[in-house]
Parts: sequence; structure tokens; C-alpha cells
Amino acid sequence: MNIELNPLLTTSDSDSDLCKGPAVRKMPSDCFENIIKYPRAVLRILFVIVNNIYCIPTYLIWMFLLLPLRKLHPDTYYWIEGKLFHWLLANVAMWSYMAGYDMVEVGDDITPCLDQRTLVLVNHQSTADVPLLMTTFNTKQEVLPNIMWIMDKVFMYTNFGIVSIIHKDFFIGSGPRHREKALVELREHIEKAYIPRKREWMVLFPEGGFLRKRREASQRFANKNNLPVLHHVTLPRNGAMKTIIDVLGPGQDEDPAASTTPPQSMKDINKVINGDSDEFYIDNEYSNQQTPPTTPLRNAYNANNNHNNNKTVQRIISDDENLKEKIGEAEISSKKTLKYVLDITIAYPDGKPLDLPNIVTGMRRSCQTHLLYRLYRCSEVPREDEALTKWLYDRFIEKEELLDNFYNTGSFAYPSEVQPTVVHQDLLRFFLIHLFFITSSYLHFQMITMLSNQLL
Repeated sequence: MNIELNPLLTTSDSDSDLCKGPAVRKMPSDCFENIIKYPRAVLRILFVIVNNIYCIPTYLIWMFLLLPLRKLHPDTYYWIEGKLFHWLLANVAMWSYMAGYDMVEVGDDITPCLDQRTLVLVNHQSTADVPLLMTTFNTKQEVLPNIMWIMDKVFMYTNFGIVSIIHKDFFIGSGPRHREKALVELREHIEKAYIPRKREWMVLFPEGGFLRKRREASQRFANKNNLPVLHHVTLPRNGAMKTIIDVLGPGQDEDPAASTTPPQSMKDINKVINGDSDEFYIDNEYSNQQTPPTTPLRNAYNANNNHNNNKTVQRIISDDENLKEKIGEAEISSKKTLKYVLDITIAYPDGKPLDLPNIVTGMRRSCQTHLLYRLYRCSEVPREDEALTKWLYDRFIEKEELLDNFYNTGSFAYPSEVQPTVVHQDLLRFFLIHLFFITSSYLHFQMITMLSNQLL
């Protein structure tokens, strides 16, 4: 008897059922996959645990043993620390890569900013965002050693927290009680850690949290203030970005965008910033006020205005001559100045984000996550409060349109300089990194054992 398979029948990634009869018949390969995925997940979990045990303590011990070098030659100490930090993150990159979760890069050519001070803005959807960014950045030699992550304070208490503390990542507190204090601390951290250690990339998630947690509040705010209602991203908060631009942005004489007067339709955003609205969406939290804004803000964000604004702030480097010109203009005298703002849009397959348990266990089927790059010169980013808020809002409104198009058609419909490129990892390098950490762990164990025997 021939059984005809219904081509419309699909099985979800989380489906754990084995072949259960003709109504939901699967191919033999699907059945085999369901049989082995649980033992494989257990083995992956054990490996990740062991991987953490022999990697993180090794990093900590080397940093302790090299402390005298920090006094004698701090630049060398921080260079070594950056390399070890990169190798640690390469382990995380290996987890997702070996699970079959590929990264695909598309959009602007980011080569000019790889060795320059760059603020990276990313939409935030799940706990997989950071590990997958690590996977992508791992292939770019000078990025991860010189990167600073801005993350929620809760991550300080994870197994990787002590590493981030030593590397001088920044933990930002959330909640209305911590908002002003967090921005002051961020400013101090940039001056005392980011600049002295000669870090280059700084990663910021302007939405302030995961999409699923922030979307409802963002949509409520948008409805009350006649702003576009977003579904694939949320309206960003500009407190942290404004602090970064204030400290690291080009000087007024070097920043043509800073002297540009914002459109009259943007003047009323000041009411939102100052809290003269029913609910304002700024910095890290919302606050309730009594008087709603009297002038709608919708005109500032209609499609035509967005299109015109994009023409002035968005640029694509299209040829070598233009590239040289822009790089030459970016050579600003101050060593602490940001040169670029890199806007990254993460698009998960079918709009269903991976998460950290997926990466650790590998339970979800192999898939491709796309990263769309849009690169801006820092001088194109306004410094005045109202104009900066508008600029940041515009970027996320564009993200909404790009993601909507991607989920519907499989393409961002963006005039890309770089054709979709799968990020490939170096398996030999993974092996050598593991060999280094395992060998170091053995040497450290022998050293500690010898010291213990001497003391006892």
C-alpha cells in the first residue's frame, strides 16, 4: 500500500514526537534526528560545563600571574588580556557553530571600522543575540580583543561575570532609581577604562531589553504619542547613546551634523524628553506624567520624511576613491573620538529567535541567522538631544521595515555592498585554543599542587 505524504505537513523545531503513524509520517532521517537529539544535547551540556571549568579559571590565573606586568608595562598586559578574552569568546562561538547555527552577513562593507573606534547598535531579541554576535566577531581578528560590551547588571552574577569585570565591560543598572546613576557611571567608565585600555568597539542594545519584554510598553507609548507602532523592534532609549556621543563624539567644529537645526516638527520631542507627556520613553525606564503632548509627532516619522532623512544620513561607500576620501575625513586628531556608528539588525529565521539553551543543547534544527550592517560616520550622528533622539528613532523605524520585508520575502531589500556571506570558522584554530586552555589548566594544577605540598 502506498502512503502519500502531505507536503504541507511540517514539524516544529521543538517537536519531540517520534514517528507515530501514517497521519504524521516522517522521513527516516527525521526519525533518526529525533532519536539522537536528546543524547546529543546531554553530551553538549556536559561539554559546555567542562569547557567553562578549564577555560575560565585558566584566564583568571593567567591574569593574576601577570599582574606585575600591569605595573611595568600596562599596554602589554592589556594586549595579552585582550587575546585571552578573544580566545574565551571563541569557545562560545564554537558552541553555536558546531550546532549548525550559521551567521550570514549582508549590507555595508564594515572593513573601514574594524580597527577604528566604533559604537555598535543592535536590536535585542533573545539570550542568543550576544553569543551569535561573538560567533560573527570571532572571525575578525582585532574586534573581540578590543571590544567593550554594555550589558544588564544581572550578567555580573553569571559564570562569565568575573571575566567581564576584569575585561572592563560595563554593567548598567535598570529601573528608575538607577537611571541617572547608571549614566554617570557609564561616563566615568568610558574615561577610566575604555579610553585608557585603548578599546575600539563598544556594543550597545538601545532597546534596553528583550523584544518580548519591551514590545507591549513600547507600543503603548507609541499609541499615546502618535508614533509608529513597531512589532519586530521597540522604540529605542537614548540615554546611554547620548552619554557615549557626549564623551567620544567629534567636537562641534568637526561635526557638521551638530550644527544642523532639527526640523520644526521635531521640537515637540523635547516635551517627551522632559517628561511633559503622559509617558516618556527615554534613557532606561518609563515615567508617568499628567499632561499629554499637544502636538502629534507622527509627521516627524511619516514615510516621506524618513525617506528624505535617510538620504542625508545614510551613505554607502561604493568605490575605492570614495572610500579613501571618507577614511581620510575620519582621521580626527583626538585619539579618543568615535569614528563610526555600526547599526546591526539581527534577523532570525521566520522571526523565531534562538536562545541560549538552544545554543548549549543544539536542540533546534540547523538554521541561518542574518546580520544586516549599516555603517555611518560618527560625524553624521547629531549631538543635540532632539536631533539625536530623532536619528535613533529613525534607525529603529527602518529596522522595522527591513525586518518586515525579510520575514515576508527572505530579503532585506537593502542596497547591499556585500552579498550574503556565511561566516566560516577555523576548526584548526578552535583545536589550538582548546589545547592552550587544557595545557594551561594542567600546568596551573601542577603549580597549585606543588605550592600546597610546600606549605603543608
